[in-house]
Amino acid sequence: MPLTSKRKMLGRGSLGLLLPVILASCLTGGGRFQKRMGEGPPLYDEPVLKWQASDKAVVPYCRWLPPKGVSQKGLLIAVPGMDEPSVDWAQLGRHLSARGYEVYSSDLRGQGKDFDSPERGNYHRWTRWVEDVNEFAAQARGGRRLPVAYMGHSLGGMVALAAASQAKGAAAPDALVLYAPAFVLAFPPWFARPAARSAQLLSLNLARVTGPAVFKLMNRNLVSNEVDEAAWERSSDRLSGGMSFRYVSACLGVGQHVRELPGRWTSPVLLEYGQSDKTIPMSQRSPERILGMFKSQDKELWWHPNPKANHDMLNDRLVRKEMLAKTSAWLDKRLAGGASR
Repeated sequence: MPLTSKRKMLGRGSLGLLLPVILASCLTGGGRFQKRMGEGPPLYDEPVLKWQASDKAVVPYCRWLPPKGVSQKGLLIAVPGMDEPSVDWAQLGRHLSARGYEVYSSDLRGQGKDFDSPERGNYHRWTRWVEDVNEFAAQARGGRRLPVAYMGHSLGGMVALAAASQAKGAAAPDALVLYAPAFVLAFPPWFARPAARSAQLLSLNLARVTGPAVFKLMNRNLVSNEVDEAAWERSSDRLSGGMSFRYVSACLGVGQHVRELPGRWTSPVLLEYGQSDKTIPMSQRSPERILGMFKSQDKELWWHPNPKANHDMLNDRLVRKEMLAKTSAWLDKRLAGGASR
């Protein structure tokens, strides 16, 4: 049988497997998905501010500003990853603000402290995530001429790259710092596209399908060894498995969108990965190959030297000291001197 015929049959089969899930979604109500909030305090106690996007939505954000007397080096826009609140950038924000950087991080809609409760864990307009980053950056800049870098972790790295590539002229950032971006998940297009289209219709909770214990175990395995796991799991800022297939489909949509963007990026870029990052096998490209995708002449891949470094280096007590030092040193060379395209 020709390969194309096999693919068609497999494609129909994959859709057939999704039909029971679609039916289950209809039987459980479908429509908008109300996330179940976690219990307990967030991982970090940081003031939450608000900004207004062009569509009039009010979005929460956190910021870390340099203390008085510290010279200004630049402005950093940090984008949270999947199932992450903006407050996850607290350690990096405190570290870099003490060294002269303004650090701003806005929650992605549908997660964190998003005020639109019915959209938590069910948001699926990934293009709005991208637009928000550039609008948020413009408001944070406030017309000032400052060196700017976009930063992103995991899903946030892909959103940051998409936003940076969309920004034009003086609004474009001068550099990118991407923590563990996977870019291309290991699903062939003939399966991923119909699956994503079907998933957009579903508001079924992933934890309801896999079981809460299994989903939490999956999350824990993606977090590095010495993170404050109890607080991480209790955090009311996290979806903790309360996310729909629609939301996951949006995350995949960003990944599909950014496939070709590294080949157009010419400004400095730093990729950082942990040696035990369990998201790497999910990618069709290794970090070395991802680095090679970038057109920039100033690009660097940094593997965390600790062999236990996993996916969430931002909040891992075991490894974040070296990560923070590497990030600040790299930024000082590109932004402190007024890096430009």
